[in-house]
Amino acid sequence: MPLDNATTHERYDESWAVSLSIPASKWFKEDALGDSLGAGVWLARQLDYVVSKVYMRNIPSINANKLVPDDTSIPEWVETVTVTQYDAVGMAKVIANYADDLPRVDVRGAAKTVSVKTLGDSFGYNVNELRASRATGVGLDQRKADAARRAVDLKIASIKLNGDTTFGLYGLFTHPNIPEVVLPTLGDWTTLTGDQIFANLNAMATAYYQQNLGVHTANFLELAPKAYTAATSKFITSPTPTTPLAAFLAAYPSITAEMIWELQGAGTGVKDMALLYERSADNLAHYYVMPFTQLPPEARNLEIVVDCMARSGGVQIFYPLALLKAMTT
Repeated sequence: MPLDNATTHERYDESWAVSLSIPASKWFKEDALGDSLGAGVWLARQLDYVVSKVYMRNIPSINANKLVPDDTSIPEWVETVTVTQYDAVGMAKVIANYADDLPRVDVRGAAKTVSVKTLGDSFGYNVNELRASRATGVGLDQRKADAARRAVDLKIASIKLNGDTTFGLYGLFTHPNIPEVVLPTLGDWTTLTGDQIFANLNAMATAYYQQNLGVHTANFLELAPKAYTAATSKFITSPTPTTPLAAFLAAYPSITAEMIWELQGAGTGVKDMALLYERSADNLAHYYVMPFTQLPPEARNLEIVVDCMARSGGVQIFYPLALLKAMTT
């Protein structure tokens, strides 16, 4: 039966799929495990367990998943996605009675098409592993399936943060449309004073609200480890002794600060990056066209192989002025 805790894309009837694929194997009927019916039922149950468990396993947290929201609404069969960015133009004015020259306002849109790419890997068990597992009663090695799941998750995380220039996919750190501010005091934040770090943080906030005229409200400040450590360990002297980050967050209570190790070396020239933005699916999203999916097991030569795949359209930023980046080294 379909798994209750799996997403729409992460479901299929594993027992049905295994029962269809295994008897079709010519080697499996007699050569691999002997009793074709008993072996087939046993292997179907084993693979059913492995396939089911990989969906239930908690994969270690990857920061990319919280930095960029996923959009899974796109059909998994599409090859391209067209995004239209709209901008309102025109302004109202004071008018006199019976005026007939009211200014026109309009909405202009620009369409952009992005390609969807497929990721894949696989895991499998050879004849000797199947024989040994059945003879000893020990289940098939779950670590192979977990490794396949993690490999896909790590590649998706890499695309979400850094994109893939080979295939034209944008990531959050490499997207060309994010504005960048030059901070008042350049250099490694560990060498700056607390007052200089506080001035840099304020410069980011000022530039952020100036660029979007208050349309967006920043809710997350992401800092690389060195910058975060410096901002939380050094002190400013005015108005009362406190850390630069504590003073900044007191001035902007809507903002939550996070230390993100992936920001280390993520900027131009392998510099550490800081990111101030309004994290919302309305502003940016990763097109997760097909989340991690396991295909039915197949017999190939002397193996039972499970292919895994996912599909991504990269990161799209719908409102660039909702984000701002700066270099902290």
